[in-house]
Amino acid sequence: MPRIHADNVAEHVAQQRAALIGSAVALFGERGYHNVSLAQVASSVGLARNSVYRYVPDKAHLLVEWFREAAPRARDSWSEALAGQEPASERLGRWAETYLDWARTSEHQLVGPLTDELDSLDEQTRAEVADLHRSMFEVVEGAVSDAGIPSGEVSGVVELLSGLVLGAARAESGGARARVLRPRLRAAVAAVLAEPTVG
Repeated sequence: MPRIHADNVAEHVAQQRAALIGSAVALFGERGYHNVSLAQVASSVGLARNSVYRYVPDKAHLLVEWFREAAPRARDSWSEALAGQEPASERLGRWAETYLDWARTSEHQLVGPLTDELDSLDEQTRAEVADLHRSMFEVVEGAVSDAGIPSGEVSGVVELLSGLVLGAARAESGGARARVLRPRLRAAVAAVLAEPTVG
């Protein structure tokens, strides 16, 4: 990677930090989080391993730094998908496909390692990650409420919809045809939101 040039030290540090996180995300996505060492990430941006500690205390915090950027991006794209005056089921169908597109990326595969690493993080950082995750799904909860789901059931319905999306992502990755699977996903979203028949 070419040397980073900046007008001042603060800008240089910011650029190095961004390069480090970007390279880590790329390497983790390409090789898998557990198959990449901190030294390899450092080397990819022309840093000595010890220099990485100026930016993050350990490899897990590279995931945290990534999520600090990824969660707001996801929330924005989800908010855009959920916007409009159409029925909530239609808007949530758009959200489901938007989420599915992200879930199919190598970047989204970092959610698993981040979850696995939570216990190694300090309490404040764990709380921050939880807040970021919650902020993403708040916009979905709003749309689910718009669909007439009782307040006590909203979080469970959101979990169910999220599970449908992640299942669809696995199916598409396994070879399921999107032109068949995605209409089924939308139909499943609508079915979840429909008033259940209790026997």
